[in-house]
Amino acid sequence: MAKKLAEKPRARGKEESQIPQYVAKVYKKAAQIAYLMTGEDIEADLKVLRDAKKATHHVYDTKTKKLKRVPDHKTRLAATTLSRAYHEGKPVERSIAVTADAEDFPALVAKLNASPAFQAKISEQKTLEGEQSTPIFPEGH
Repeated sequence: MAKKLAEKPRARGKEESQIPQYVAKVYKKAAQIAYLMTGEDIEADLKVLRDAKKATHHVYDTKTKKLKRVPDHKTRLAATTLSRAYHEGKPVERSIAVTADAEDFPALVAKLNASPAFQAKISEQKTLEGEQSTPIFPEGH
C-alpha cells in the first residue's frame, strides 16, 4: 500500500523543487527588512537587523487549541543574509581610463611602460614556465 502511495502523482501535479520559490520569498523578505533601514543611523539599522534575527510568528496548535509562538525562519534567514551582505560587501573594483591623441601614442606608451603601477600589473600576470614577461607595448612602437 505504501508503495502505491509513493507512485501516485502529487495532487498539485508538479514535482518541481520548492527551493527557487523559497529563495524568492527570502529575497523579498530581505528587501522588506532593508526598506526599514534608513541608512542614516547605524545603531537603528543594527537594531532592525537584530530584531529581525529574533523574529517569531504565531501558529495555531490544534492540541491545545491556542496560538503558539514559533521562530520565523524565513525572516531570520533574510536578516542574516542581509547582515552578511552589509558586513562583507562587494570588493572594491578599480579601473583606469586613458584618453590620448593618436600623435601622442609613442610618448604615452613610454610613460605607461615606465609606470610602477603598470609594471606591478604586468608582474602579476601569469606567464608560462620559463618564459619571461615582456611589456605589452614594446619601446620602439
